[in-house]
Amino acid sequence: MQPRGLPPLAQVLAIVGLGAFWGISPTFYKLMANENIPVSHIIVISGIGVGTGLGFLRWLTTGRIGFTRAEVLYGLGCGLLQNVPFAMGLWLAKYLPVTVFAVISSMAPFCSYALALAFRREGASRLRLLALVVGFASSATLILTRESATGLSLTSWTLVALIPTALYAVYGMFASMAWPKGMDTLTAGSVESWASAAIALPFLLVLQPIHGIGDFHWGYWTLGVITLIWTIERIAYFTMIQRSGPVTTSQAVYVSSPASVLFGATLFGERIDMWLIACLGLLLVALYLNNRALSQAKRASAAT
Repeated sequence: MQPRGLPPLAQVLAIVGLGAFWGISPTFYKLMANENIPVSHIIVISGIGVGTGLGFLRWLTTGRIGFTRAEVLYGLGCGLLQNVPFAMGLWLAKYLPVTVFAVISSMAPFCSYALALAFRREGASRLRLLALVVGFASSATLILTRESATGLSLTSWTLVALIPTALYAVYGMFASMAWPKGMDTLTAGSVESWASAAIALPFLLVLQPIHGIGDFHWGYWTLGVITLIWTIERIAYFTMIQRSGPVTTSQAVYVSSPASVLFGATLFGERIDMWLIACLGLLLVALYLNNRALSQAKRASAAT
């Protein structure tokens, strides 16, 4: 079944909001990496926190507590496909600048669009392709004008960073195509988060077991804050996946790249210059083109 879609203005606002959530995440990745919080701790603790938060909201709004077999299988699939690129991103945060990592992630729409075309989930559209190109130009402007990036050669780290980008596209496609009939957004986010924590738990117990309260330090407050942010992000993400599809949802990376720089400027002292302003201008053009293409497609569909 094709996604129902959001109204044009709501879709733009959703993309911008989701991109802002994604934009601040690399900064938190870096902060947690600098505090040497193990990757398995981050995945398990955030998974339990997000799953509990969404599960509580689900109980308040629907009265449901348990999950159906189809929902559990969906959660396990999403948890597995998300954990691999998520873990890689947390690991790479130690070795790549926030800006570089964020912009490499901006290639996700190309992977997502290619998968959507291959599975015939999306049709070819000149305006949408142009939006992808302009969006990529926005991200390219960002990375090529950063002092920390222009001197960076194509090392093994940057090549490795392309892997989670491609894997997130696979995850997004699965999240859209495998959506169980009748499942709501809170259920999707809750079951995925609990599954994600369960999948990572053996790695925590074997590789970095928690021996007591003394194992936690002030850096874990960072994990607590990002867990709250991710709870809101999961609601926004699954709403977009269900209503607009993975390709449109992935457009949020064009917001996340400049947002990462804005957050980096605040926390890591990165400067804001004319190139960043140009980047944001290209971003708005890409969002406009994408939204116009979707509006045209809806009008054409309604006419037939």
